[in-house]
Amino acid sequence: MFSQSTKKLFLALYVVSFVIVAVAVVVTVNYHQRKQALAEATEKARLILDHNLAIHSYFSNQLKPHVFDLSERYRTPGHFDPVWMSSTYAVREIYAYNKALSGSDYYYKECAVNARSPKNEADPFERSFIGELKRDSSLNGRSEIREIDGKPYFVVMRRGESMEKSCLRCHTKPEAAPAELVRQYGETRSFNRQDRELVSAISIRIPLQQAYASANELSFKISVLLLSILGASYLLQFLFMDRLLLGPLGRLRDRTMAIIGDQSKLGEDIELPSQGKELQQLTGTFNDLARHLRAEREGLVGQVRQRTAELQELNGTLEQDVAQRKAIQAELAAKVAQLEAVLAKVRILEGVIPICSYCKKIRNDQESWQQMEQYISEHTDAMFSHGICPSCFDQHCKGK
Repeated sequence: MFSQSTKKLFLALYVVSFVIVAVAVVVTVNYHQRKQALAEATEKARLILDHNLAIHSYFSNQLKPHVFDLSERYRTPGHFDPVWMSSTYAVREIYAYNKALSGSDYYYKECAVNARSPKNEADPFERSFIGELKRDSSLNGRSEIREIDGKPYFVVMRRGESMEKSCLRCHTKPEAAPAELVRQYGETRSFNRQDRELVSAISIRIPLQQAYASANELSFKISVLLLSILGASYLLQFLFMDRLLLGPLGRLRDRTMAIIGDQSKLGEDIELPSQGKELQQLTGTFNDLARHLRAEREGLVGQVRQRTAELQELNGTLEQDVAQRKAIQAELAAKVAQLEAVLAKVRILEGVIPICSYCKKIRNDQESWQQMEQYISEHTDAMFSHGICPSCFDQHCKGK
């Protein structure tokens, strides 16, 4: 079987890879949920803007002209009633009613610098945008995500109304405006306007906190689901890993170690696992390889034995030759020894030996004459013993 460290490493790699995939899924889902929330906020801001611009158009093109005609005989020159005379007032009031009824927390304001109603006065961010609109006539709008009071909002800013000639009566000088208007709003707010002057911007803020919270909640639920799947799969891995994967692999490992320890086991088949086509194929391939290696090994062993017998036979022949050579060498050595012994006993006299032709004495190197026997004894290892030959015996001794 595989060691516990191998199992732990395998499971750790599985858990790490699963967690990486799970985190990627959760982050992707959360990102797309936030992106969807932003798209919905953009669409909602567009609907709010279109709705309120439609109210403006209705007031300016239908309601005010009609009511002006009907009330002309009853109105005094200084009469002013924002309820039907100001489309901005109407939009603001309708927004308040809608917010109270629906409970929605979106923000809509037609903001201006020195607005007639303090409720429409631009805040610093809106005031800055109006300044940009005045400096850049090509700028029509901008949208971004801002954090206000610690909460995220999708903010849309759009170019608002420009002053028209028909509106200058109420916005040039206080004395030219309806007295009732001056009495309600004072003599300083929204006067001294000029024709075609940009006076307002539309500010819309769609809260994203709830949408982000929903996205986070969904991400949390997906995380819990993925963690549950991870736990279940980890348990299944723990229960079935030995049986389906590590067990068969462990048997292959054990058989390999057994073959290393005892080569006689080479070629013995491992039982095929009951499940897993790949493991069955791997086990079958291992068995085929083991049988092939056994056959190769047996063939090599036979060849080694044959070569060993041939070498032994050749070695026997060589040993006989060596023995014969040694015998010949011993025989030669003996003969050499015998020859050396003979030569040691013989001393060869070389050169011309001066000898007396009468008495047969030999002259030596000192110019003195020696008996032949004495001279030969001094120059060789020979020794003389005296006797008498038959002829000399007959000549010298027989007549006495």
